[in-house]
Amino acid sequence: MSFYFKNLRPDNDSNSENHDFTQAVINGLSKERKRLPSWLIFDDRGSEIFEEIVGLKDYHPAVCEFEILRTHKQKIADIISGEALQVIDLGSGDARKTRVLLDHFVKSKLQIHYIPIDISAGAVKSLVSSLESKFTNTSLTVTGIASEYFQGLEAVPREQFKRNFVFFLGSTIGNQDYPAAGKFLRELWNSLNDGDYVMIGFDLMKNPKLLYRAYNDPEGVFQKFNLHLLDRINRELGADFVKSNYVQEGHYNEQSHAVESHVYSTQEQTVRLPALDKEFHFKAWEGVQTEHSYKYTMQEVEAVAHNNGFEIVEHLFDSNQFFVDSIWKVKK
Repeated sequence: MSFYFKNLRPDNDSNSENHDFTQAVINGLSKERKRLPSWLIFDDRGSEIFEEIVGLKDYHPAVCEFEILRTHKQKIADIISGEALQVIDLGSGDARKTRVLLDHFVKSKLQIHYIPIDISAGAVKSLVSSLESKFTNTSLTVTGIASEYFQGLEAVPREQFKRNFVFFLGSTIGNQDYPAAGKFLRELWNSLNDGDYVMIGFDLMKNPKLLYRAYNDPEGVFQKFNLHLLDRINRELGADFVKSNYVQEGHYNEQSHAVESHVYSTQEQTVRLPALDKEFHFKAWEGVQTEHSYKYTMQEVEAVAHNNGFEIVEHLFDSNQFFVDSIWKVKK
């Protein structure tokens, strides 16, 4: 079996990537209510810290999804049995959850071409190497792609007799508001063939106290993750953020139905970006929104599937019904 790695990411000094990063920072810090998109956090180091979050005992989206995959792995295998399959893992990271299924698929003698796609080239390269050491001389083939989601999907080989099964796990869909999630799913539908499958993780509405505990860990990993954004702005744009002057907190917003993370300035201060001739003033305890994670009802899950061309095959729940991995089929 073969194990390949493709890096479709631009070089670190790419003018296009630097321009996008720069404009996102300037636009976000120039708003009356400062707001920076969460994708800015995800360089290789940011991706590593996020994998620490996935391992937290109170981070229920990961805990619940691990339970779902372990409990229902045979049910998932039954849905795809008898078909040569390409498993496309969007935002794979280190694939610690997907490995639960890969192990089971290989033991079940399923013919799988696994294609992890992630923005972090380091994470994908490491994953391919790890899988090669474990699955050499098995039925598993791996092609890792470092890219953004749809750029990676365009690079996926279109093999006539293989069905695609896209994994979009970890409640990553919740990083977008509801209209943006619908737009994303319609673009995903356009990228796939009739009869292909997707499995998408949705974090469901629940007690706000549970949500608060999940996003404000006593170990401080969420704070480290969010404050890494300041390190990255300092490194890439020459800013002078003093990280010790900021703290992070996440809270549930009942109007948006999202958990929103903010980085708060603990004092009045001005941050300078000399190379861009910019400076941004922060009042004491002024916040910058850095993340949001939208929560779904089951009615919303089913509506977003039907509204974007998918047929629901199966809902897979954890024992508390805090989370659902919903399996859909593309209908064209």
